[in-house]
Amino acid sequence: MEKVWRFINDTLYRFRGCFSRQATFNWFAVAVIGLMIRIDSLGVTSISRVTGLGDDKQYEQLVHFFHSEAYELMKLRNTFILEVKDSGCIYRGFGRPVLIGDDVKESKTGKKMPGVKKLYQETGNSKTQRYIWGHFFGCNGVVVGDENKQFLLPVSMAIHDGIRPILEWQDSEYAKDSIVTRMIKEAYKTAVQLKEQSYLILDRYFMTGPALETLYEEASCVQIKLVDVITRAKMGYVVYEKQPGSENGVGRAKPGKSWNFYELFKTQKFTAKEIEIYGQKKKVKYSCVDMLWGKDLFQELRFILVNIDGSYSIIVSTNLNLDPETIIKLYSIRFKIETCFRALKNSLDGFGYHFWNSRMPTIDRYWSAKETEEKLSKITDPKDRESIINTYNATETFVNLNCIAMGLLQLSALRFTDEINASPIRWLRTYTNTVPSEESTACALYENFCRMFQMWPQLGIFKIIDTKRLEIQKQRNINIQKTA
Repeated sequence: MEKVWRFINDTLYRFRGCFSRQATFNWFAVAVIGLMIRIDSLGVTSISRVTGLGDDKQYEQLVHFFHSEAYELMKLRNTFILEVKDSGCIYRGFGRPVLIGDDVKESKTGKKMPGVKKLYQETGNSKTQRYIWGHFFGCNGVVVGDENKQFLLPVSMAIHDGIRPILEWQDSEYAKDSIVTRMIKEAYKTAVQLKEQSYLILDRYFMTGPALETLYEEASCVQIKLVDVITRAKMGYVVYEKQPGSENGVGRAKPGKSWNFYELFKTQKFTAKEIEIYGQKKKVKYSCVDMLWGKDLFQELRFILVNIDGSYSIIVSTNLNLDPETIIKLYSIRFKIETCFRALKNSLDGFGYHFWNSRMPTIDRYWSAKETEEKLSKITDPKDRESIINTYNATETFVNLNCIAMGLLQLSALRFTDEINASPIRWLRTYTNTVPSEESTACALYENFCRMFQMWPQLGIFKIIDTKRLEIQKQRNINIQKTA
């Protein structure tokens, strides 16, 4: 496990440039290591326990780190993306990096947490409507691994709804963006950092006119088309034939005859083929058509009409040169983000924060989501606003440090498979893959943490934790002398 710990140490030290002070970086390293190997789900307390920093003063300093203004979260994200790129683990099975974006709702009952609002929670039963209170996060990540095993490595996680007043106080570029447009912008920023043309896989929720317009605007800003979106369309959408040889003043084609997808499924000829999707080979019937879509937008898109065992769906691509089979395979990778959310919640407890602010207006359970934002926007005191912003930043910092911790676990599992499998990890009934999961990797690191701490005390990350422990012991000795 020495190679694994050295890899983690070297990767964390590349974040040093994001911090102006050594002390702030030290707490960053402690926080990430603690999030990787902690064995309970008690927020910041778990980090203190697993690293042995069980002291009130050290705990308060660790909490202060998450509220600190001594670093910028955006720099951490950009550095993390570059580290993922340099790791050589990005999956390129389709010739380009594959980005995936989606939203996740996390239930939070705190009445004084910035960004908490009333959310609609989808259920399997369409007749049942369930509402929860919590945070609405948007995530985008890059697929890493090889043909045998792929992970979705989350590179960015942010609250996308319920925080418009806070973004306006900060003069954020996302203050006027909707959930859909912000997702496109953040994914495009990831592609810019990678400096490569990428595929972006999204759910059908993001198949909107503003999303396509934002994609066009982002490409115009960087003067190159870096992202091709692949998503799904709803059966009720209407598409238009393209009039041959006709372009209007803004360079967009003029629409011809309109069609709905119910009619297209009846009139199109389908090709039957066996395609490997979701890890299994299935018989798929598909038909490919290029049509215009969007009222007053009329952008030409490639629609793949798919029939799998009598289940109908429409997959959409903004790239008109991709063949239908590749588009179907690419969209099947979208499920990786669901397993990513599961691991982030269950294995790392990435949403286990407990940051709240007494200056927040107490949230009433009878308020609508709009009323929650209106109450927040009425706060005018600069000190109250600054305090709420710090708490909001602490929440996003905690979740993004969990993304970094999870990314390190995934990269370690891919690069050091043999070392981790040979370590005395907990017993597993079934090995589904030779590459260990995030939880198995975390267990292996936890079991070796104390032994490696003694064998390599001069390794950077261990030296930082050892220094913190010595500070605690020194303070305890001083207190004992005062008591005596």
